[in-house]
Amino acid sequence: MKNYLNFTLTGKQLLPIWIAFLVFFIIPYYFLTVEFSELTAAEVPAGGPSKLFFVYLSIVLTMSFIFIFTFSRLALQSIEYRGIKIVCDYHVGKYIGIVISGLVLSIVTLGIYIPWMIRNIHRFFVHSVSYDSHKFAFKGEGSKLFLIITLTIFIPFLIVGIVLFSILNSEINLWIYQLIVVSIMISLIYMIFNWLVNVRFKDYLIKLDIGFFTAMWKIAIELLLAVIFVFIFEWLIMVSNTVLGDSNLLVWNADFFPVTGKIVIELVIAVITAGFYLPMAFIRLYRYFTAHTKSNIVEGTQISIGYDGDQVSVFLFIWGQILLTVITAGFYFPWAFSKVIKRVLTQTFVTVNDVEMTTKV
Repeated sequence: MKNYLNFTLTGKQLLPIWIAFLVFFIIPYYFLTVEFSELTAAEVPAGGPSKLFFVYLSIVLTMSFIFIFTFSRLALQSIEYRGIKIVCDYHVGKYIGIVISGLVLSIVTLGIYIPWMIRNIHRFFVHSVSYDSHKFAFKGEGSKLFLIITLTIFIPFLIVGIVLFSILNSEINLWIYQLIVVSIMISLIYMIFNWLVNVRFKDYLIKLDIGFFTAMWKIAIELLLAVIFVFIFEWLIMVSNTVLGDSNLLVWNADFFPVTGKIVIELVIAVITAGFYLPMAFIRLYRYFTAHTKSNIVEGTQISIGYDGDQVSVFLFIWGQILLTVITAGFYFPWAFSKVIKRVLTQTFVTVNDVEMTTKV
């Protein structure tokens, strides 16, 4: 029997957190990027980074971890299954200790410890969650995440950098970078998701039941469709550059409207093309991965997850929420987020099936 999830978080509940995020994260982040642009400019300041750079960096890091904690707790405890809500028992002091020790060790080890820091934070959020008085436990290892990051990100870019810049001594075109990123994303999506979905509940160990190469085809198809729209976007941008590059082609004020019109057109093209397929790719990959998320068999029963929502209607619904968020300059985001997650989760079901055990003699 299918039992569907529920999500009770409302936009009104999320709004204060969103406003705090905009004020205490986005604004300092903007000033941080200004300071960083000065460091990467042609004339670098003789004294190096200013004190304000470190002040803004500290604020951004602090607020990002506070936002992750607050947002995660609010979202997770809003998930409901069979009339019972998820319970979050998070201890702020323990979380602060994990974050501070993780940052210090990451700095000391020049970034090597980052996978273990991510593991500890993710394990903190999973271990402190319970359903019907039964706790969850995350079984992923930091060493495995380190291998994933090394094999899918660090080594590929290192090899490409050595070959193209040292051996060939040539600049790399943008489309080559895009192909490299897409190739990395194909394997990275599966490996990260496979690493994340490694949770124990009671005696059940919930994991993906699909292999690497089988999943690659599905992910590659979805990313390929997204990339096609990206290339269409770049072609349209090239056309707009050709048409709008000469202000004599425009009959309005050449001092203002050509630039403004060009920016507006490029933003519209970006929304229509580069990001157009991403909601559909998300839905299709979400359906695919949930269908292959199962537990081991415990006393003849197995937990499995599935999604049976209509892909087209959900795709249109997501785009409607995106457009409302854009029109309201981001103010509508709390309602858009809560509605999209509720739409997806209420079409996600969990089943506990009786599985016949067969033994070979």
